[in-house]
Amino acid sequence: MSRAVHADHRSQKGDAPQAATLIEWLPDEVVMGDTAYDADHLRRAIAAKGALDVIPNNPSRALKYPLDKHPYA
Repeated sequence: MSRAVHADHRSQKGDAPQAATLIEWLPDEVVMGDTAYDADHLRRAIAAKGALDVIPNNPSRALKYPLDKHPYA
């Protein structure tokens, strides 16, 4: 089952500020996102719920996380 989460944004902050709250309630074993969701606190929140994060590294990230591109494709 796939889920899409949409939010009404009144600024240019994007989805990432709301992501931690949304991740907390997701029942999924895998949480996918684009590079906008590449933040250490989001990755920790995903790991804390026992899920796998499938998020490409932001190009500016110094320490790269491994990425299995098969689920992302």
